[in-house]
Amino acid sequence: MNEERRKRIDRYKLYIIWFFLGVTILPIIVSSLLLIKVDALEQKVLAMADIPGSDNMTLISSGEALMSNPNVNLEFLQGENKEGLVEPDGLERKDPDNFDGKKRVYLTFDDGPSIYTGQILDILAANDVKATFFVIAREDEAYWDYYNRIIDEGHVLGMHSYTHNYSQVYASLDAFENDVDRLSQFLYERTGIHPTIYRFPGGSSNSVCHVPMEECIAYLNEQGITYYDWNALNGDAVTNELSTDKLIENIMTSVRQNNTSIVLMHDIPSRHNTVESLQELIDILKEEGYEILPIDENTPLVQHVSYDKGFQNAAD
Repeated sequence: MNEERRKRIDRYKLYIIWFFLGVTILPIIVSSLLLIKVDALEQKVLAMADIPGSDNMTLISSGEALMSNPNVNLEFLQGENKEGLVEPDGLERKDPDNFDGKKRVYLTFDDGPSIYTGQILDILAANDVKATFFVIAREDEAYWDYYNRIIDEGHVLGMHSYTHNYSQVYASLDAFENDVDRLSQFLYERTGIHPTIYRFPGGSSNSVCHVPMEECIAYLNEQGITYYDWNALNGDAVTNELSTDKLIENIMTSVRQNNTSIVLMHDIPSRHNTVESLQELIDILKEEGYEILPIDENTPLVQHVSYDKGFQNAAD
């Protein structure tokens, strides 16, 4: 009897122990798994939020849309849509008439300045490479020195809208004009320079502009401002999950098809992989004989939407 009682007590003890483990350890395991999932979702949300002016709209429109699968090769196919990646008719892939045997690459960074602008500038300086920065207006004074540093170190400062908020920038022609003027004045007050080059948020082939793109282009022309799109990109526009190797591969796939390449990259807080890939990208470009230059008046126009010179006359 005593033996039976002792066994029963031992069983109760075992039940109590398992019950205790169940109510303490199991919730910890479940909570840990949930935290991992929440963290992954949070990273994606932050990545979206870090793209200026997302405004719950299409973040990157047709000309700039990318596949988020890290294993997908991004190839430009004339007139063919691959998951939203489009090379519109009229995009200048090559410049055979002006080709002098040199292969040229123009590295461009959109959406800065950011917390990584200094690192980008340091890498460029260490390699004696000049680039082009299409910036927005950062009202936080902590970023203002970067505008001047870009210019002081021999890079080119371009405009990319005041806020990058599509619903504001492209609400109307007046809204677009005001945005350009506002950014130009903001940069003049910071640097003493009115930039003369521009990149449309989403590219000139974007699908969110509420006015004919030619009207926006006409206004830039009136102001003596030239716009540039791109014919190579690393894929950092809508995801921060691409490895440095994949970012470089995406760029070089297009660059090797062109005599002149304008490369699109992003200078935003959620894209440190772009910074980490920059040194290796520069090494590869130099090893393969590419001349790396900032955009200037001699840069061939790479534009997704060709401006009809007769448009303005027809509109008058």
